[in-house]
Parts: sequence; C-alpha cells; structure tokens
Amino acid sequence: MLTVDGCRARQKRLIDRLAKLGLDGALVTAREHVYYFTNFRSGWNHASAALLEASGRVTLLGWKPAKESIAANELVDYPAHKFSTMPMEQATLAAAAFKKAVPQGKKLGVDLEGPGALARLAGPEAADITLEIMKLRKRKDADELAALKRAIAVSEAMYAFTKANIRSGVDELEFFAGIRGAAIAAAGCDPERFGNDFRSGEGGGLPRKRPMQAGELFVLDAGPSIDGYHADNCRAFAVDRKGTDVQHQACANIVAALDYAEKLIQPGLSCVKLFEETKKFMSGMGHSGLCHHLGHGIGLQPHEAPQLNPEYDAVFEAGDVFTMEPGLYSKELNAGIRLEQNYLLTEKGVEKLTSFPLTLV
Repeated sequence: MLTVDGCRARQKRLIDRLAKLGLDGALVTAREHVYYFTNFRSGWNHASAALLEASGRVTLLGWKPAKESIAANELVDYPAHKFSTMPMEQATLAAAAFKKAVPQGKKLGVDLEGPGALARLAGPEAADITLEIMKLRKRKDADELAALKRAIAVSEAMYAFTKANIRSGVDELEFFAGIRGAAIAAAGCDPERFGNDFRSGEGGGLPRKRPMQAGELFVLDAGPSIDGYHADNCRAFAVDRKGTDVQHQACANIVAALDYAEKLIQPGLSCVKLFEETKKFMSGMGHSGLCHHLGHGIGLQPHEAPQLNPEYDAVFEAGDVFTMEPGLYSKELNAGIRLEQNYLLTEKGVEKLTSFPLTLV
C-alpha cells in the first residue's frame, strides 16, 4: 500500500496550499483522498474522513482503522456494523462520531466530492478544495508509482493469459472468467476493478455470452486496481491467432503513432498540441486521425490529469503518469485495434512502464 512517509509529505503539501488560501485546515471525505493522505482505505460500503489541521495534526475517522502504517495522530471509530449488519446510513453515523473532532469557528476547506453528511461538518462557509487536491494528485510520489507498477504487472498477466488461450469458438464470457482468474492469481487478491473492454468483433464493451469468431479482433482494455491505484492499458488480439494483412498493417501504423508521440513529450508541452500532432501523423498514413482522446492520466481513478484531449487544456509536468491509446476502428478490421501504453514523465523524458508486446498474435 502507500507509505506513512509518502502520506505525511502529501499532507504537508496540502497544508502549505491551505495556508496560501487563508484556510485553517481541511476536512477530507472522499474515500480515495482519505487514502491518499493517511494510507487508510475504507471498504466500499463504509465511510471515512480525515481532518488536517494547520499545525500538521491529523485526525482519522473510519471503521476500526489500524494504528500501524496509518499517517494520523488520532483515530476515531464509528459504528459501521450493528450485530454484524451494516446500517444503510453509513455517512450519517460517521458524521455523528466525528462531529466533536471538527473544530468550530475555523475556516476549513473540504472536498465536496465526498459524502455530503461528512462534508457538511466543515460548515456552510467551507471552501471547496477538490481542485487543489486534484492538482496535488497529478504528480505521483514514489509510493504511488510503486502501486501503479503493481497494477500494470497484473494487467500484463491478463494479456499473457489471453495470448496463450485465445482461439475461435471460445465463449466470450467464459474467456473473461479466465482473464479474471489470471488477474487474481497475479495480484494475490481480488482487484476492485478490472477494466472496460472484453469483446471480440467490436471496439470494446463488456463480455457477452457468445463464441468468438475467426477473423475477429479481441480488444482487451485492462484496468486492474491494486492497492487503490489503477493501471489502464489496452491490447488487441487476433481470435484466429493469425490476423489479416489489413489488421497487421493497421497495428503497425498505431505502433508508429505511439513511437512518434513518445518522442514529442516533455515537461511543458501542451497535451492538446500532442493530440493534434499525433492526429496529423495518423492522417498522413491514410487514416481519419483520432476518433477519441489520445490518452489520460492514471492513479487513484482510471482517468486523471493530464488529459490528452482537445476538450481540456492540460500541460505535461514531471511526475505525470499517463496513458496513450490511439485506435483504429472499421468493418474491414473486424472491428478495431486500440493499443495503450503507460508512461512516467521525468525531467529527462518519457519512461515506458508497460512492456507487453504490441502485436496481434
């Protein structure tokens, strides 16, 4: 999981930002933000919160938070279970338990992305600091990068299973079960999330009860979440383990586009500029360009900043961890190829975090 030192460093960066905003502290209530700052990750059905004071003192709320490996000075429990039954009003019960810990008459920031019953403890005059926290999350620390690399390793185990076992006639839904089993074995636990696309003969989608057909391409967009952090990379596989000349050429063109884009990326580059240049490159090979985003950041959520997308105004910075996923889709390809890599941007340039081959067979 994350480290206490990493969480304490992130706490300090947030407290420094709060001081510049004239705030006395912050009430953090979104599950992923509590984890980001304290190393406590509550269950999906439970509530959690953290109070960060200007002095550096941190009070953590959760159901039975362990003292070991938690970056907090004080722990507050709440009745998440009553005689083994979970009450439905988790956030309300948590807020009642945490109310005394939240100081009155102070100017607090709060991430309004979190549960409303907890966020309201910050008071009606609280400042929304969600965007400030998002800015902090853009640059990944060493413990976050380690979690991301573990997730990427699980995604590559999913690809290895697919490459070894795919063939025509295999039921798509049963094949998904095999992919899921490979992910669990590689992770040593049941990942919270697995990804988006597990279909053949289409550009993506959830698996169906149908046999995969020879000539189709199977798009596997794998996004396992390990220790709260998401990998997100994609491969395409020829169901018949051969592929057509058209499919292989399209795959080669996408690989060329990735290579081209990698050489352009550096701190300070506009993500819109990269999108436009890559779109031109693909158009120069006879394609229509890019029909969706070029990529996005990854971390506590599957999509984070920077957004490699003309609808945003993101700029690359050292410490960014992001994907690039150009795709081509047509009836001739039966039905599409999307290849996605994960990267870390440093002051020296791009470091590729994914290693599984970009081939159809």
